[in-house]
Amino acid sequence: MNKIFSKIGLAVLLLAGTASLTSCEENDFDMIGTSSSQEPYVTSQTSVGEVNATILEVKERFCSNSATATFVRNDKNFYSRVDEDIVITGVVVANDISGNLYQTLLIRNMEPSGEDQCIILGVKNTCLYPYFQLGQRIKVNLKGLWVGVYSQVPRIGQPVKSSWDNLNLGPMLFELLRENVELVGRPDPSAPELVPINLTGTEGDAWLRASDNRAYYNTPRLATIQGSIREVKDANRDKLDYGSDPDLPETYGKAEELSPNGKKIFAPYNLHDKGMAVDRTIELYSNNSTVSLRTSTKIDLSYEELPEDGRNYTGILTYYDKSWQIQVRDLGDIIPNHP
Repeated sequence: MNKIFSKIGLAVLLLAGTASLTSCEENDFDMIGTSSSQEPYVTSQTSVGEVNATILEVKERFCSNSATATFVRNDKNFYSRVDEDIVITGVVVANDISGNLYQTLLIRNMEPSGEDQCIILGVKNTCLYPYFQLGQRIKVNLKGLWVGVYSQVPRIGQPVKSSWDNLNLGPMLFELLRENVELVGRPDPSAPELVPINLTGTEGDAWLRASDNRAYYNTPRLATIQGSIREVKDANRDKLDYGSDPDLPETYGKAEELSPNGKKIFAPYNLHDKGMAVDRTIELYSNNSTVSLRTSTKIDLSYEELPEDGRNYTGILTYYDKSWQIQVRDLGDIIPNHP
């Protein structure tokens, strides 16, 4: 195993919280070094192969459980190296344009059979959106890459070593895009994959409450939920939250920052966790369940004031432990919608 890791260069440090997506488990994915190539093309200019698998088939093989994984840290973090030509396709439905999704692309494919699946493609780069615009179909040849789950969320990438000395499934090296990823046509803003799954209303609330839905085949997904933020409701509006993790001395015991208008904001730095992000709580209109709204700190969105009315929130929906969480792609994913 050490020999394999040395070949793919596990000289890495960890930095990002959403991890882009996902949980507050750790601060991952900032690998040392960047591509030194001066080649003009980012992705492959020749075919990476014919599509021979669906996203669901890949998730069933590599993400459903850890029994056959190459590396297992725990039941929430395991992954395997792909040593054969497995080619999938999908449309980019989320990228890093706002900075809230770090080194993350969400690809989604809707099969004629009715299969609708997403998976995260992690890429070591801090500016992916010019190359991977929303609506862009791509093909990915998984040979030489790694597939598994990071904090329970299925993804494609490479192993990295975190600042906590754990091996996690982080982003693939940027230069590997020229070998493993092919653009198919041009971005299509009307692609059906860009229409989020509607989880608003009582039916959506019921789906989110059902524990059986917290499974690898339902995460990640592009979805819309509906609710209001607990931290700015009447009973909580004037109550400040404080940093509570003693392992983060820069935040511990410090009150959250407010906007110049004295309002609570999405992601005050003093509340950040080990993933450099902040979780707010969306109360769904059923009043029986909640979804965490996860936002990275130090980006434009993090300084925006929290909406005090009911809203629709669209973004990457995942679950962490027993809770759902959502990360919006940009401010445009938050629109007023009263029940």
